[in-house]
Amino acid sequence: MGVGATFLTTKIFDKSELIDVLKNSIENISLNDRIFLEKIISQFENNDFTLVTPQQIHFFEITPKSQWAEYMIFRYKFINFPKNHIDSDIPSHLLIEPASSCNIRCIMCFQVDESFSKNKEFMGHLDFELFKKIIDDAENIGIKAITFSGRGEPTLNPKFGDMLEYCKGKFFDLKMNTNATRLNEKLMHQIIESGVTDLVFSVDSYEKDEYEVIRVLGIFDDVVKNIKKFKEINDSYPNSKCATRVSGVKINKKQNIEKFTDYWKNYVDHVVMVEMSERWDSYNNPIESAGKHPCDFLWGEMYVWYDGKCNPCDVDYKSELQVGNIKENNIKEIWNNESYRKLRNLHLSDKRNECFPCDHCSNW
Repeated sequence: MGVGATFLTTKIFDKSELIDVLKNSIENISLNDRIFLEKIISQFENNDFTLVTPQQIHFFEITPKSQWAEYMIFRYKFINFPKNHIDSDIPSHLLIEPASSCNIRCIMCFQVDESFSKNKEFMGHLDFELFKKIIDDAENIGIKAITFSGRGEPTLNPKFGDMLEYCKGKFFDLKMNTNATRLNEKLMHQIIESGVTDLVFSVDSYEKDEYEVIRVLGIFDDVVKNIKKFKEINDSYPNSKCATRVSGVKINKKQNIEKFTDYWKNYVDHVVMVEMSERWDSYNNPIESAGKHPCDFLWGEMYVWYDGKCNPCDVDYKSELQVGNIKENNIKEIWNNESYRKLRNLHLSDKRNECFPCDHCSNW
């Protein structure tokens, strides 16, 4: 949880009912997953409910009990496999890039690197047919979490609404990140009706002048209007799955986290502000600031860029670490290929400094 993170709604739920539902589901779970369900039940019986957040409680309220066990197993793997560096056949989380370009220039973002943002090789929109191939593959192999993110602004893709609709009912977690500048009422309805579970608005201030210094070319009044309108529309759907969040980056000491939270909590479910990390020019960050431990990303998530390239993370926004291309191989083949295995082994063997740009990255 980031600096000043606030969960603004915490609903009461019946802990004993959850435990009973999970126990009654054991016989219906595969032998491979039964061990994880038993760990979850044991954790809950010891009154450790750290796996249960307001988001999970909301899931229980709107989803049949028959899905609770599978969902909790998914959440357990999602959280524990990356941090414990546990190998799995598939990524628990797939991040898909609808567009690599962006319409604003945040001062802490790699879009300000003109060798990236003005290079035609890196700029483009994900083709809808390729997108459908990715989603079909992800669903068939059991991936349960999809995020629309990447290096650019997802809503710039003219087919983005269609992409959302194609994902309806296929995943437990369907998340999107947006700067909220390009939202319109049609897209807002598509977001809710497609079952988006997490909508993250990237906003760093509650003041117009401060916002527009940080998010260059963004218009604060438009962003506020769009976020307010989304709340109005979302509230009109009694069975909406969509939890909203304003996520900010703390650029300097002048940013007031308390006032930031007090302002935005009126319009979203959660507010969080995180400390800034070097998100651009990662290739030239000082080596002495690099992380020393294995990077958790390598065991949990995979990015698919607009052109099909697959990458372990978006800190490496120029794909020096490219591990494959979805046009040539499927998700499972890429996740388990030699390039990925070598990268994980180097990190586990204290040879992270032999990986570029991992040797310049401050994560972990």
